[in-house]
Amino acid sequence: MKKNILTIVIMAATLINLVLTAVLVFSVMPAMNKTSNLVDKVASVIDLEIDDGKDDEVDYTVDELKTVSVDFETSVKINLQKDDDKAHYAIIDKIVVSLNPHAEDYDKINTSLTENNIYVSDTVQEVIGEYTYSNINQETVKQESVKRLQEKYNTKAIVDISLPGFLTA
Repeated sequence: MKKNILTIVIMAATLINLVLTAVLVFSVMPAMNKTSNLVDKVASVIDLEIDDGKDDEVDYTVDELKTVSVDFETSVKINLQKDDDKAHYAIIDKIVVSLNPHAEDYDKINTSLTENNIYVSDTVQEVIGEYTYSNINQETVKQESVKRLQEKYNTKAIVDISLPGFLTA
């Protein structure tokens, strides 16, 4: 009789363990995944870098970078988003795109930017126009512009841009 009771207790403990495992898998794990995704989104919004264990190796030095300049006849005035009653704008004199000469598609991108640089101008103006006077920051504009240009041209040859004469008013 004692062996049967012991078997029933073991069977009950096994069933409870199975039920708790199912609860864990079907309710706790999705909630943890949603929380992890939320943390990733918040970190990306505030420009934090989450280390994935991958180090981006840089195969160039600043001295090796080649530049392509987008010159304007006069300074370009770009309207900023409104955050108060005043109209604010940013001014840029030109755009200088720095290219990595060691990139696989350097020649193609260099030729493309030299012959037709309207996309560079449009992209930078679009990025600047998304900011308000109170939250615009030249470094953030440069980083976002590089990111969008890399996506537009599907390349890693574009590594930096400079905005000589950048001014907000």
